[in-house]
Amino acid sequence: MEEIWALIGIGILVGFIVIFLLSDMDRKRYNLKMENLRKGYSILQNQQQEILNELSLKRPEPTTVKNEAISLIYNLAASKQLFTLKDIELMTKQIQNHYSTNLDSSSTFKMNFPEKELLNFEPRETLNLLTIINEGLHNATLYSKANYIFNIASIEDGNLNLITHDNGLGYNRKEIQDGNGIKTILKAASDLKGDLKLTSTIGNGTVVNVQIPIDNF
Repeated sequence: MEEIWALIGIGILVGFIVIFLLSDMDRKRYNLKMENLRKGYSILQNQQQEILNELSLKRPEPTTVKNEAISLIYNLAASKQLFTLKDIELMTKQIQNHYSTNLDSSSTFKMNFPEKELLNFEPRETLNLLTIINEGLHNATLYSKANYIFNIASIEDGNLNLITHDNGLGYNRKEIQDGNGIKTILKAASDLKGDLKLTSTIGNGTVVNVQIPIDNF
């Protein structure tokens, strides 16, 4: 009988040791998770502040309309720590409204974004996305004389496609060098590890398509 009670006691003791070790492992996992969250929060917070600092140091653009657009996208990108594609859609609408209101343009702006897409973007990534959209819209509104200007986002073949498409004048890329707007788009696309596909046909408008691997997000 004593042996049985001894075995029971040993079993209980082993049980307590196992529970203690598991609890200790859980605490360590929890602490590690919280530490990673704090580090992630700090990184995103730093991105927000860096974006605002960069805005304060930027050289003025040639026009007030462009200056205001740059200020808009920088402040939007610094407004949160994580953004969804729906956020990008709503911010794109704000940029469209800015140009529609402040430039002498008869173009109609349209938009097509996915209804549901579970992508998340950090502030720096968001600034690059908005830069691509802004530069495409600025060029189309200012130069294309288009009836329609479309902003389109789609997910295809593992890429996020950001498209600005107008049905305006178009131009011959062999005769006209890329301006600052296209160079800015190329830089933002490169920062996102994406590629720019730019096509333009005289009389049929221009398509600016930046393809970004969604693995980055």
